[in-house]
Amino acid sequence: MTYIIAEAGVNHNGSLDIAKKLIKAAKKAKADAIKFQYFNVENLVKKNAEKAPYQKKNDIKKNTQYQMLKKYEFGIDKFKVLKNFSKKLNIDFILSPFDLSALYQMKKFLNPKIIKIASGEITNFQLLSELNIDKEKIILSTGMSNIKEIVDACNIIAKKKFLEFKNKKIIIRNQKIFNKIKKKLTILHCVSSYPASDQFLNLNAITMMKKNLRLNIGFSDHSEDIFASIIAVSKGAKIIEKHITLNRNMKGPDHKASVEPKVFLKMVKSIKRTNKILGNPIKKIQNSEIQNLKPARKSIYAKKNILKNEKFTKENLIVQRPFVGICASKYFDLIGTKSKKVYKPGQIIKLVR
Repeated sequence: MTYIIAEAGVNHNGSLDIAKKLIKAAKKAKADAIKFQYFNVENLVKKNAEKAPYQKKNDIKKNTQYQMLKKYEFGIDKFKVLKNFSKKLNIDFILSPFDLSALYQMKKFLNPKIIKIASGEITNFQLLSELNIDKEKIILSTGMSNIKEIVDACNIIAKKKFLEFKNKKIIIRNQKIFNKIKKKLTILHCVSSYPASDQFLNLNAITMMKKNLRLNIGFSDHSEDIFASIIAVSKGAKIIEKHITLNRNMKGPDHKASVEPKVFLKMVKSIKRTNKILGNPIKKIQNSEIQNLKPARKSIYAKKNILKNEKFTKENLIVQRPFVGICASKYFDLIGTKSKKVYKPGQIIKLVR
């Protein structure tokens, strides 16, 4: 089944009350987890750093990235409250650390079982090297990256070069480490545009990553609706992460790339239906089909009078419904053999010993 993360991000707008409402909304929308972003602005960004283009568009205030993010900063005490609140509602609580201090605080006070690494941190080897794949499951987003950068990040997380990207191919250098990493690391295909338009979503990359990385692959969806997430599940995505907001018209950088709770619930229901429709990769007769075997398949019947010891031929045999005797697939096995009894036209052919 698909693990579904409701990405609250900074859509709490700096309010603990809104953050709790987002958790409630995610639970009501049947998400498996709620996720927030944990950062210390002092460590995250230079004070004079400009906002990203999408941040300028979605947050029209003429301020720096530092000033914008400062009002969305939550400390560890608030995240303790939110984790406990999530626990009461029986929804998983996940954080994305954006700097070492955030990661250390998480490890010390929250004992995270899952840590999500945002796309912008895929080259932050300082942060990646402090992850402990033995204790935590890691989800790594890959927006703005290429396959070599993904391989390099995986090796840093593993603290061992178990993968190599050579001649446009990914080679497993250490099978034992690979087997361990595969159980703990999921790679999310992602396009870091907010919102991401259809022409850039490139969901076929999920198929490529599954084939070449041979790790669990998911999708972090920044599109404006839920269609891409449903397609991603059909491509084999094991995790879907989608931004959630209480209202897309709220002020803030990520609300426009988020969906509201009712739409999120529709997405979850659609994903569950997609999983049900996809089934498993084994081709077999389904239970619902068994009742149709007899009336739909065919048996072998006498087309005309057939004498005892007469040879069965294409002229004296016919294949017709229903399937109550010898399967039509045995037609050519009968041709040329001798009949053990007399048959009248329309009579079913039986094996007589």
